[in-house]
Amino acid sequence: MSASRTNSLFLLLTVVVVLAFATPSHAFGAGNIASIAKIEGHNFRHGDIEDTLKEIAFLHGAKWTSKMIRRVYFGNWLRDYSQALDVGTLKSVPKDTIRCLVWILSFMSFGYATGEYEVTEERLGVYRPEEHIDNPKGYADDMNAQVYDPRLRPQVHPHELAIDPITGMKNYIANETGGWATSSGYVKFSLTRCIHYGRMYTSGPPGQRGREEDLCEALRCLGQALHCLEDFSAHSNYIELVLRELGFRNVFPHTGVSTEMEIGVPPGYPGGRRAFPLITGTFGSVDFAHSVLGEAQDKFSQTEVDEMDTVLAEAHEDQKRAERSGQGSILKDLLKQMSSAGVLGGDPAKDIDRLERESDAQEMANLNVGGPTRGNFNPIETIHKIYPILEFRDSIMRAIEEAIEKIPGLTALVEKISDTLSIFILSLLAPYIRPLIARASLELKEGSHAVIDSSAAHQYEPWTDPFCTDPTHSMLSKDHFSNKLNTPAGEVASAVIQFCVPRILHAWEDPNFPLEIVLNDVCRVFHHPALRDPNSDIQAGMFNVVVRWTERLPDRGASLDDVLGAEGVRAGKNHTGGVFSGGCNGGHGKVQGAEWSKKDKRKKDKKDGKSKKDDKYAAIPGISSSGGTINVAGVKLPGVFGGILDAGLAGFQEGGGMPGGYDGGHEKKKDKKDKDKKEKVKYGSGGGEKYDK
Repeated sequence: MSASRTNSLFLLLTVVVVLAFATPSHAFGAGNIASIAKIEGHNFRHGDIEDTLKEIAFLHGAKWTSKMIRRVYFGNWLRDYSQALDVGTLKSVPKDTIRCLVWILSFMSFGYATGEYEVTEERLGVYRPEEHIDNPKGYADDMNAQVYDPRLRPQVHPHELAIDPITGMKNYIANETGGWATSSGYVKFSLTRCIHYGRMYTSGPPGQRGREEDLCEALRCLGQALHCLEDFSAHSNYIELVLRELGFRNVFPHTGVSTEMEIGVPPGYPGGRRAFPLITGTFGSVDFAHSVLGEAQDKFSQTEVDEMDTVLAEAHEDQKRAERSGQGSILKDLLKQMSSAGVLGGDPAKDIDRLERESDAQEMANLNVGGPTRGNFNPIETIHKIYPILEFRDSIMRAIEEAIEKIPGLTALVEKISDTLSIFILSLLAPYIRPLIARASLELKEGSHAVIDSSAAHQYEPWTDPFCTDPTHSMLSKDHFSNKLNTPAGEVASAVIQFCVPRILHAWEDPNFPLEIVLNDVCRVFHHPALRDPNSDIQAGMFNVVVRWTERLPDRGASLDDVLGAEGVRAGKNHTGGVFSGGCNGGHGKVQGAEWSKKDKRKKDKKDGKSKKDDKYAAIPGISSSGGTINVAGVKLPGVFGGILDAGLAGFQEGGGMPGGYDGGHEKKKDKKDKDKKEKVKYGSGGGEKYDK
């Protein structure tokens, strides 16, 4: 290793140690400020399901890295937060205000806000029922929603809501013959785009092949397609219908008692199966309140944005306190040193001065206009003003990550830099974003009570109307952790990913493989379990997931007829503690690994660092510890910082010395047998073309 590179490593280690403790401990408030998502899931939500990718081979047998999984989940996450742009919000809040707030929530969740993580108008989109397999009945109270945004869906045609007797499903799910929007059509659109960019990445023309931006777009589109596919088991009565197929005949299908019908054949033809139809829930105004203004208020408006406001305020105050105590220049000095060492380009100290001046000027302007709710704040101007702040932060973190990627085992050190840098960045953002939060939250909260009161009566129509095939989303959905079917729904979604993703990646690798075969295979996910094809890998696999779940139950499902029966569901027995919907255990939109409990890990690291007496760093050149201090490249630091270097030491020891350069794209599988097992997939669903990669 060259001397310059060694010095860069030592400088990075020094920066991490000082940054980790340069700010007051309470700067992180109630938890990890760099992570807005407090609730770590007990069961399944979209982010947890996406972790299934770790068990699947990526291109050429490589592993999925955490960076690539995060890019996939960004596409998935955006589909959740696009629900914030619907009639209920757009009536009173400008669309760019909402996009700006979602953009900052995304930054807090993913750690980046520019490049592939920029929340553009196109990427965010608006609420479209087909993206979530939502029943569009009553959408926008049957008014023309497109007067608020032309991207919203048009008025609903009654034929969309009818049952397709051939498939036994609602037409809006997968009947593409009527000219209306379908979920299967959305999946095909997303995967067509995904495969196009995936093929450009793997097999594009000279000069374009291997472009990172093509890979990022392919992964984002994969994420949005997976979101819809994952929603099939969570938003429909698929699990209930499987249970009825297994003999649990009292399980409530969430439709009226007179809706059982012959399916699988045209009307009047013999040979069909008698079954209740496969349906999904209406995402009307009451469900907007449940799922977007909260899953009982944890999603967009009434808690998460308020929580973001608190985080911004605390970061701003902590930064000002640090400046008053003389610590405000530490970050600037350290970044200047990193620039001198070649880790960063440009003059970060000069950039910090400029961004601070502009943020301070905005804070003074806020006072002059008479308060955050009365000022005339232009969201487009705000977006233009905050972009340089986010771009500055991202450029620093990308440069540091690029340097540390070449030294495996130092990921924890990057997190330390990210946490402290994020506090500084959030303090700069506060004067721009908090006025938008104040205005938007006020408008949304004033309207939320009315929509809840106006729609509650529709919740019980499957019980009161014998011909009802339109239950509400909040009664049917398995998104919530309290729902006793959340686990099998999540396991079915994981099985869907395990089936679909290898086929999609095969299409990336082989540009001559017919696109239609892949799209049709994937869309076989949308099916009625009574009409499942036993020769279809995915349909049989989804069914067997539910079978295995019932077999794992302590009573092997003996109580399901009672708990999931019509009266049991109406009484709330299908939810732990009798909870109908909502609550802090909602199931969408939180990023795994970004929980507030990281603060506890920092405390533990400090404690561990204080308690170690041996010189664990003697094996790394230039780092030593003695007499309660640690010496990093000639800089003496208190022994309390030792815990921060544990990750770097582990990476050094595992590599048998200071590693050389690592040509980073993808981590390779270490175990050949494991690689072979995960690479080989049978292509096609029953009778489809087979291949071995």
